[in-house]
Amino acid sequence: MRRISFSIIMIAVLSVSFVYADTDENSDVELEKIVVTPTRMEQYDYDTTSNVTVIGSKEIKSSHAKNIPEVLIEKAGLNVYNNSSDKTNRVDIRGFADTSITNILVLIDGRKINPVDTSGPDWLQIPVESIERIEVVRGAGSVLYGDNAVGGVINIITKKGAGRFSGRVGTMLGSYNTRQDDMEIQGREKKVSYYFYSKYYDTEGYRVNSSLLARDANARVDLDATDLLSLGISGGWHKDDYGMPGGLDDQGKLDQYGRRGSAMASDYALTKDRYVKLSVDAKPQFHDADLGKFTIDYSYKNRDAFSWFYYDGFPMGTSYAIDTRGVTVKDVYDKDIDGRKLNIVTGIDYYDIKHTIRGSEWNTDDLSIYKEELGFYNYSEYEVFKNLFLNGGARYQRARYRFDQKSPSVAYVTSTPSETIFGGGMKYEYAKDSNVYLDVQETFRFLATDEWYSTALPPTFTAAGLNTNLKQQTGIQYEFGIKHNFHNISTLNATPYWIDIDNEIYVNPTAYPGNTENYPKTRRKGIELGLKTDLLKVIDAYFLNKLEFFTNYTYVEPKFRGGAYNGKDMPMVPRQQYNSGLSAGFKNYDISLVSRFIGERYAINDTNNELSKVKSYITADGRLSYKNNFLEIYTGVNNIFNEKYSEYVAKQTGASTKKVYYSAPERNFELGAIYKW
Repeated sequence: MRRISFSIIMIAVLSVSFVYADTDENSDVELEKIVVTPTRMEQYDYDTTSNVTVIGSKEIKSSHAKNIPEVLIEKAGLNVYNNSSDKTNRVDIRGFADTSITNILVLIDGRKINPVDTSGPDWLQIPVESIERIEVVRGAGSVLYGDNAVGGVINIITKKGAGRFSGRVGTMLGSYNTRQDDMEIQGREKKVSYYFYSKYYDTEGYRVNSSLLARDANARVDLDATDLLSLGISGGWHKDDYGMPGGLDDQGKLDQYGRRGSAMASDYALTKDRYVKLSVDAKPQFHDADLGKFTIDYSYKNRDAFSWFYYDGFPMGTSYAIDTRGVTVKDVYDKDIDGRKLNIVTGIDYYDIKHTIRGSEWNTDDLSIYKEELGFYNYSEYEVFKNLFLNGGARYQRARYRFDQKSPSVAYVTSTPSETIFGGGMKYEYAKDSNVYLDVQETFRFLATDEWYSTALPPTFTAAGLNTNLKQQTGIQYEFGIKHNFHNISTLNATPYWIDIDNEIYVNPTAYPGNTENYPKTRRKGIELGLKTDLLKVIDAYFLNKLEFFTNYTYVEPKFRGGAYNGKDMPMVPRQQYNSGLSAGFKNYDISLVSRFIGERYAINDTNNELSKVKSYITADGRLSYKNNFLEIYTGVNNIFNEKYSEYVAKQTGASTKKVYYSAPERNFELGAIYKW
């Protein structure tokens, strides 16, 4: 019944929007032109041939989100969840669930931040306050971006200094003894711009042993040397310490400890990240010939991490060190030829990574894994007829793994996978700022370093060592989309898609304690619908300066094909999601209300769909702020209706019928202030 109700609501909202959109044929005004880079070249957001969402700085500021996942959580097609700590936040696009950490590519200013192992992008190392905009590209991006870009790409653009010297300081207090303090300084002097940001965040967390302490500092300096040459350097430092409360099963421990309790009160981990990036942008000229825009970036990142926990009563300690060096080179040619648009981007991506794993206590791991990766790509789009564009591209990528294992056994092994993939499509701009498109693209994902390797866990100490018989993941995506602008009153996006994957890399929960394997074939089918309406253009509310409504709906059907789980749903992927929100502004005040519905889904590890589905849930969050030229005061209420739910639920491995719950926070509050100069 609830499923039917949500469908009716969605249809009703869309119908109302269509009525409003046709009320005034002469009300067109120029859309704000937002430049995005989903194709690794600058385009306006309504020109792209993919389902792209751009979250600008104004929207990020007004959300008062503490981290990026809190900004992304309300967007169509994105499922955001964690296991009782913001440190473990995951962002899934198009139904990859637990493997989303290796199937969704995350970039900062074009710099890849997906680690070489399965720890996933660390969302805490990207302070949300230092972000200019976020580009969310749903669907395959393997041709342009290579490894990891199977389900989507999230490109985060950081702030660049501008204007006179200015700054801000902020503080926030919240439930569970949460405190945040931050500071920002920026400006521009002639040809040099500068930006600096620092943040301190501390919380005890909702559950026992879910505390988190994080500290950040990052800076950026840019020099526009000439009209044809610009240079940039950026760097950052991040450190965190956090507890790992674990889950509580529904056959005793949840009743014993309660929602906020933990059976793992001493498990903890810590992380330290440092990075630097150098950039050169040039527009070379040769005898007055335009050779396009040439960009070269060099980046270095060092990540150290340590975790300590009990496994079946045995203490396990593990330290990780990852050093990553990357060089990316690209040339963008964007011109009109005989009145027809031509865009070409050609580039090279190179990464050299060393991953060292050292065990302590009962963990006997001692190995280093090296990965060298090189990719070449080209993508072109040409206007063959007026408003009709064809596009296509190709990528060749190879990797070389080297495994140097010293304990618990000795091994020295190499592996050199490679892939060549293609993609293409078309776009027709049938009306102002509106288009319909079709895209077909091959995908691939190389194995993460620790997917080749299994740790020997007590008490049996089995399944340890390397498995170089694993295959790389490949696939193909079909996508059709429409973007329509109804006289600048409403914008509508609708994107059906189909993804087939061969040899999908996953963890088989029936192989104790869980080994990485290839599943022969999988399929994901779905549709993403999104609508945004400026209600002030259809409602006469003179006392308001803003009144906006958004709603989106996502349906995805993820299936195993053939093999042991033929026809079964992939775990932790809700068939349906629904988000809606209303924001209003009057005088110096802004108020917003956002709701989120997550449908039923099978628990992680329940690949055979044996247990009952995890219950659906609905949450609602509200924000109120007051601002003037120098001061902003805001307050927020999360989970207004005090919903008792768990974002993350797992089935215990093996023959167990227990479901393990990671409880999400109940109703909670926050209050903050920002002073600007």
